[in-house]
Amino acid sequence: MANSSNDLTTLDFDTIKSNLKTYLSSQDIFKDYDFDGSNMSVLLDVLAYNTYNNAFYLNMIGSEMFLDSAQLRDSVVSHAKELNYTPRSYRSAYANVNITVTATDPEKTSITMPKGTSFTSRIGSRTYTFTTDQNIVIGGDNPTFTESNVLIYEGDYVVDSYVVNDSSPETYLLTNFTGDITSLTVDVIEDNGATTLSYSRATSLFDLDSTSQVFFVQPKSGSYEIIFGDGVIGRKPKDRSIISIEYRNCNGELPNGANAFTADGPIDGEDGVVITVNEQARDGAVEESISSIKFNAPRAFTTQERAVTADDYETLLLNEFPEINEVVAYGGEEANPPQYGRVIISVDLTDADKLPDSKKDQYYNFIKPRSPLAIDPVFKEPIYTYLEVISDVRYNINVTSKNESDIETLVLSSILDYNNTNLDGFRKTLRESKLTTQIDNADSSIISNSTDIRLIKRLTPVLSKPTNYTIDFGTALQTQSNDTIVNSGLFKYSGLDVRLEDNAGVMQIVSSTDGTLISDVGTVDYDTGLVNLVSFGPESYLGSYINLYAIPKDKDVASSRNVVLSIDERDISVNATQVRI
Repeated sequence: MANSSNDLTTLDFDTIKSNLKTYLSSQDIFKDYDFDGSNMSVLLDVLAYNTYNNAFYLNMIGSEMFLDSAQLRDSVVSHAKELNYTPRSYRSAYANVNITVTATDPEKTSITMPKGTSFTSRIGSRTYTFTTDQNIVIGGDNPTFTESNVLIYEGDYVVDSYVVNDSSPETYLLTNFTGDITSLTVDVIEDNGATTLSYSRATSLFDLDSTSQVFFVQPKSGSYEIIFGDGVIGRKPKDRSIISIEYRNCNGELPNGANAFTADGPIDGEDGVVITVNEQARDGAVEESISSIKFNAPRAFTTQERAVTADDYETLLLNEFPEINEVVAYGGEEANPPQYGRVIISVDLTDADKLPDSKKDQYYNFIKPRSPLAIDPVFKEPIYTYLEVISDVRYNINVTSKNESDIETLVLSSILDYNNTNLDGFRKTLRESKLTTQIDNADSSIISNSTDIRLIKRLTPVLSKPTNYTIDFGTALQTQSNDTIVNSGLFKYSGLDVRLEDNAGVMQIVSSTDGTLISDVGTVDYDTGLVNLVSFGPESYLGSYINLYAIPKDKDVASSRNVVLSIDERDISVNATQVRI
């Protein structure tokens, strides 16, 4: 038998054909294997092509067998199901509105608004339908009836119906791929309509027995299916009963931002309906992405729907609420001052800088039952520390036709890209060397840059009312400098234009024109970055806040706990200078 040494690590077409030729070279029966015009060469092409296809096919199959390497959504979802993780479905956008109905019937004492009452909103050229998710009775004094803070959800309610057949079990599949599974309601109609049982969704097997009227949800074929109990764990519907599955079919994130609504028809027979918007539509989302499933599924499996470690709190909230951009949790003992028996949670929303109270309540109600009995979750606003970037850029005019303004625009864009990629979130670090490198790479003509960075805190003091303030820069500040370490923007005090400056650890109000001392107003601790202002009450200031600036001790600035580092476009200054080389 002919001998050969195959290269099994490189399975491209040319290597496979070369291996076949090497194999045939050790025998003397076929002589024209190395002649491209021969029939034997054609056969080698066919063999190499078939082998190459099989190698590629088997490699793809092997990849789909593991969560980390799977590429197909069905494969990723299947692996997630093994970890008891249900990927997030489409989510309906919702708006908070007040509904006022003016009645024409003087005998009416209330207005009944049934579940599914629809309203219309328009964004651009597209129209979206919003509906109520429950029956609402609107009270008031005739003829005006008003209900405040009504949540209306985008999407129409649809119903999928199935008949139970024990001899040929059927899959109870949601027929709409854009259904919001958080809106699911399942009814089982038995005994020829004499009995209607409402089933609730279960996410675990705890406390379930043969009488528990529950259903489970699992992904299947790009949608979701309903699973009932087997009569031992969870009640099993009777044979020939009817399964009625109702849910909202929505448009994901497209209706976000809708801020004007009209009723689609009379409410309780009344046409005088006025809708006032409290919060525009938000939090609509498409189905969870493949990369998100790969990240969340293993972590969700470790939590088992229980929040014990800080990572558990973060994972559970990220999985449940698509509007959350980032979340950080840490023990109350790390807070200043310590808050024992608490876990501190800060949430950064995708399109908002502030966490509404309604969201705090929603997140608290979700996470509290999953927390240890003696631990109380406390939601705190993120603390924003902004970064001022002043960059002097030199560029070679001999290699570009761009002017100073073009280079400055490119550098500005580069700095904002760095912020979007590396900052604007929890537990982030500004690396000065990486920022300056990105500035150099903004254009091939840039030969160097000199970039300074300062910390910024935005202070909104009470006007003309002396008040104590503590500003925490969250990092050590410089102690040796010819200039002031901490200073502020301009404001009015005692009729003068002044600013804050530090002097050997003392915060002072000084004249903006000649630096004359007006008053001592507090202290600064350079080691901790804490600035204490005592009885500080400016008369006025421009804008909605006063910027307080500080020079960090380390040029690499890191955020901790619930601090968000961010570079605002307003705090970037770029000056481009031409040179000839």
